[in-house]
Amino acid sequence: MIVKIVLFVCFMIVWSFVTIRSMLRRQKNREAAVFSSLMLISSVVGSLLMARVELPSMVVPFKIVFEPIGKMLLMR
Repeated sequence: MIVKIVLFVCFMIVWSFVTIRSMLRRQKNREAAVFSSLMLISSVVGSLLMARVELPSMVVPFKIVFEPIGKMLLMR
């Protein structure tokens, strides 16, 4: 399992490095920054999922943000 995770992370690093260098050559700095942050997040989440770690639900942050807005709209 550890070998799979290490290979996955190495693949993601190489793929990200090649893509980011390509973007930087074309003067797309913002896109490269967004791409690198998304790849970092997906690498971490992917490796945690491969290790069978229970991740919290993504519903909770959206519930925290939108629940007060919904209650405020219903009170009107």
